[in-house]
Amino acid sequence: MSKNSAAKIIGITLKPTSTTDYYSLIPNLCTWLIKRKRTVVFRIEEKERVHKFFKSKQLPNIEFFEDKDFHKNVDLMLSLGGDGTLIGVCRRINPKIPVLGINLGRLGFITEYNKHEFFDSLETIINGQYQTHSKPLYHVSVEKKGKAHFQEYFFNDSVCAKNEIARMLYLRAEAGDEHVYNLAGDGIIISTTMGSTAYSLAAGGPIVHPDVKALLVTPICPHSLSHRPFVIPENFVMTIKLMPPYQSASLTLDGQIAISIDENDTIVINRKKTKKILFIKNPNRLYFQTISEKFIDNRRS
Repeated sequence: MSKNSAAKIIGITLKPTSTTDYYSLIPNLCTWLIKRKRTVVFRIEEKERVHKFFKSKQLPNIEFFEDKDFHKNVDLMLSLGGDGTLIGVCRRINPKIPVLGINLGRLGFITEYNKHEFFDSLETIINGQYQTHSKPLYHVSVEKKGKAHFQEYFFNDSVCAKNEIARMLYLRAEAGDEHVYNLAGDGIIISTTMGSTAYSLAAGGPIVHPDVKALLVTPICPHSLSHRPFVIPENFVMTIKLMPPYQSASLTLDGQIAISIDENDTIVINRKKTKKILFIKNPNRLYFQTISEKFIDNRRS
């Protein structure tokens, strides 16, 4: 366990919808941190909701930051929710700030701790005794005539899929300088190895260890037996274009951001434009044990 600087300002990110856990967890957590002379910070948009969690209890000395300051001016970020909450944090946070993922949801594959165990390690973590591992966010842009009109990062996957229920989507996929295939089906998933256990897995893609430096190309309901998933080097530039007969389509990132795509757009996924996020590791959490618990034994937190 490495020694880092003690965290004095603790940011707490919540999922968009409240759970019953928040009404007991948030008051206890805030009180616990403040007793240890830590500054507790939420986003200013959460002020009204945080007040409700304390009910009739006196609200402790909590601070509320604007979104930009919240994701840049804390020493440690606690993500209280599920994998989606943690992924949302990753796109906005300063890459130098360590993130502690705490699962309050059902699956919680990316979050390192669950709600029952994180308090046991929190004392040492806020005092700087923890290990981190960095994971990349991949850059995606949507271009018209070579000029990008949309740019964003994704952690799990970038999905180009049809909008119409009874229509087939036709698209062309290229990796590096090579043509991969012309696909007819419901769409295509470009997944990171961290995202291999998400939408890609449900669409028939392989489970790939997150330390493998690769991207996964997984067709969604392809109308051909020859269109199979690919694992390609992560440094390949991946491009996707719609083909005639053109259908209404969307690009979705991590299931959280969506934009419309038309026949003049080119989706470009580029590993060279990557930022890395620091996750605090749970030393008692093993990858293949987690795979077994979450997927094989079909257990849920």
